[in-house]
Amino acid sequence: MPMNRALIGKEYRGLEPVMVSADGARAYAAATNAKLPAYEGPSASAPPMFGVAFSVKALSAPLFDPELQVDMMRLVHGDQDMRFLAPVRPGDVITSTSKVLDIADKTTGELLTVAVSSLNQRGEPVLEAKSGLFVRGPRKKESLEAEKREREAEEAAWSAKGTAWSASQVVDADQSLRYAEASGDHNPIHKDEAMAKAAGLPGIILHGLCTMAFVHNAAVRQVGGDPNKVRRLAVRFNRPVMMGDTLSIEARGDPKGPWLVRVTNQAAVLVLKSGVVELA
Repeated sequence: MPMNRALIGKEYRGLEPVMVSADGARAYAAATNAKLPAYEGPSASAPPMFGVAFSVKALSAPLFDPELQVDMMRLVHGDQDMRFLAPVRPGDVITSTSKVLDIADKTTGELLTVAVSSLNQRGEPVLEAKSGLFVRGPRKKESLEAEKREREAEEAAWSAKGTAWSASQVVDADQSLRYAEASGDHNPIHKDEAMAKAAGLPGIILHGLCTMAFVHNAAVRQVGGDPNKVRRLAVRFNRPVMMGDTLSIEARGDPKGPWLVRVTNQAAVLVLKSGVVELA
C-alpha cells in the first residue's frame, strides 16, 4: 500500500524535551567507536552525531502515524543530511520537531523525506537534519537505466577529485546491538536475525547512521580532533553493512575541505556514497 501523500507538510510538535546526560553521550561515543578527547572528561561535549539519539522520537513520530501507512518491515534508511549548528553538552535540554517534507516514487519503491529541527533550552538551534527513508517495493523496468546514469554521474564527480585522506573501521560483532541501545533505534532488522531475513536481508545489518558516524569520526580526526569544525555531513546508504565487515573510508577534494566521501567494504562493495563533508 503506498504512503498517504495527504500527509506531506504535516508537522509533529509537542514532543517531550530530552535532557542530554553524560552517560548517554558517552554510550553513543562508545557505540560508534568515537575515541576522541573531545568526548571525554569533565568538559566533554556530546558527539555531534548524538543528535540522532535526542531527535529519534521526532523522526519516529511520522513513521508511527497510522495515517501515513508506512510498511516498517520494508523500511530502510536511504540518505541522511545533518547540519551541526552548535555544540551539545551534558545537561542541555533539547526540544525537537519534525515535518513530512515529501513522499516520492522511486524506481524500486517510495522515498519518505522527514525534516527534524532541534533547539536547546536557550532556544538556540543545535541541529537541522533531513532523513530519506526508503520503503522497498518492486523494481520498475526503468530502474536499471536510471541506476546506470546515476552511477556514471557519481563516478565522474568522484574521479575529478584527488584523494584527500583515507581511514578504515572494523565493524564489531555487537556493533548494531550497542548502537541500538545508544541511539534508541530498535528496528528489529538490526537486532534479530530471523526478523532481518524475513525482511529480505542477508542477516542483521548495521544502522546506516552508525556507518555515517564512522565517517564523522574520521573527518573529525582529520581536522585535529575538534568536532566543531565539521559543520555538515550528508550521505547516501548504498548497500547493507554486516557485523565483522572492514570498512574503507575515502575522502576526495582539497586537503583542507570540503570533501566528497565514500565507504567500501572488504569486498570493494560501495556501501555509502555521495558523501559530503563541509567544514567551518
